[in-house]
Amino acid sequence: MLYQTLIQELVEELSRQEEVIGILLTGSVARGDALLGSDLDMRFILTPGTKREFHRELRQGILIEQGYADVALAQSELEANPMEVYAYLDGRILLDPHGVLADLREQAQRRFETYQISEPEKEKIISWLESAHFKIRVAENGNQLLKAAFVTGTVSWQIIEGLWAANNRPLPPNGSIWSHVKDLSQGPVDIEERLECLFCGETRKRVRVALELLEWILSSLKGELKTSLL
Repeated sequence: MLYQTLIQELVEELSRQEEVIGILLTGSVARGDALLGSDLDMRFILTPGTKREFHRELRQGILIEQGYADVALAQSELEANPMEVYAYLDGRILLDPHGVLADLREQAQRRFETYQISEPEKEKIISWLESAHFKIRVAENGNQLLKAAFVTGTVSWQIIEGLWAANNRPLPPNGSIWSHVKDLSQGPVDIEERLECLFCGETRKRVRVALELLEWILSSLKGELKTSLL
């Protein structure tokens, strides 16, 4: 109820400003998986050529983050940063009298569906994950559980990155990873259970799952690179 009240206040305040032509609720509140005390993420589309700085404030104990862009800037950010697609795909349009946010959502959907990770980026991910796999395996074989667990922890985000890269999907923001596991059409069986074990499992199981995920990711990315060279 508090979030809804704050959202209504912001919409009423900003919709009276002529420069604001679109309001988008994003983040966990928009997705419906917010926890008590989660921040409130809002995006405002401005008239062409208008600029405003990112704004952060506390209202009733809730952190509110407000981003601003005109359509041209929003489009360029969407093209430059594939992660931006999720703001529009997961977001909730609150004000859009001219249809600019509807258009941006369509662009985001096309960007998502046609996304292909570049070969240099694949090679970069492969190099990083090969090194991590080697270090974890050597530590595990030497019964150095602390070392194996440490590398597993430090490489966990790169494992997530690798899973999405192997599926040719843009990497989601960390807060929406779990809601987008469903986008992974390829991967080891029981991927959600494996990821849960990677972050919350007993130490030896975490290490073992990390190795299994790394092996699958590396095999998949190397296979794609080989195919592209034929």
